[in-house]
Amino acid sequence: MAVATDANPRIPFFLRFVTWVECVVVFAAAAVSFFAPTLANRLWAWAPPPFNARYVGAVYFAALVPLVIMAVVGRWAPGRIIVWMIFTFTTSIMIVMFFHYREFEWGRWATWAFWFLYIFLPISSAYFLYRLRGWPPSLSRPLSSPWSGLLSVAAVLLSLYGLALLVVPEAATSFWPWGVDAFHGRIYAATFVTPAVGAWLIRHRGARWEYITLGLTLATLGFFSIVGTVWTSATVPPERKVIYAAVGTIAFMLMNLALLTAGGGIALRGGRAQES
Repeated sequence: MAVATDANPRIPFFLRFVTWVECVVVFAAAAVSFFAPTLANRLWAWAPPPFNARYVGAVYFAALVPLVIMAVVGRWAPGRIIVWMIFTFTTSIMIVMFFHYREFEWGRWATWAFWFLYIFLPISSAYFLYRLRGWPPSLSRPLSSPWSGLLSVAAVLLSLYGLALLVVPEAATSFWPWGVDAFHGRIYAATFVTPAVGAWLIRHRGARWEYITLGLTLATLGFFSIVGTVWTSATVPPERKVIYAAVGTIAFMLMNLALLTAGGGIALRGGRAQES
């Protein structure tokens, strides 16, 4: 077990190196999926249709935020919650891919790379969580009751919706403005369970960079989800366009607007926090 020697120790070199590699890979996946969904359909580990491709891009842009922060900051605050988030995200997807292995395009090199990463990363993050288990939270301060309550509620709601996506994916996405199959629905579960874990860890006390990380992650997901949906709707045939007046579409937009607003508030709260 590693022992921390200062108030906010540096994360191990190998963990930081792996995080930089993840930044490159995740940025490429996000950019192709979001900005070139047709290309993603031909190159990705499976063949997502336009709405799902852009949503995958939104998910990966959100996933990129904590990775970049940890790679740049390189310390246990915010590394503590980010390693937990990496473990949650990659483990959730690893479980889904084993159950839905038939959905993958096994003739593509991207599939083999995807499977390697989503087996390696859960193991790697689990190893560092165990190795650094003796490191206490760095530079953390208690939260006021309103903020603590907000994070607690967010953690519960996000985790419940993430679990619904895993168990009954088609029912859980029935209100979304496009059709989501069971495979994509279960993949998206990681998108909600991951920030739920982060929110739960810092619901009572946390460090400035931990709040900024969680807040920006949620805000990025909400923003790109809305933009991606509107953009895709503008490019697909008339029969596949989003019906903005539909109750389900309004609910989907409000859900993502809530992520954007709450995430922005959490990030701003973190930015104003003072660390000793």
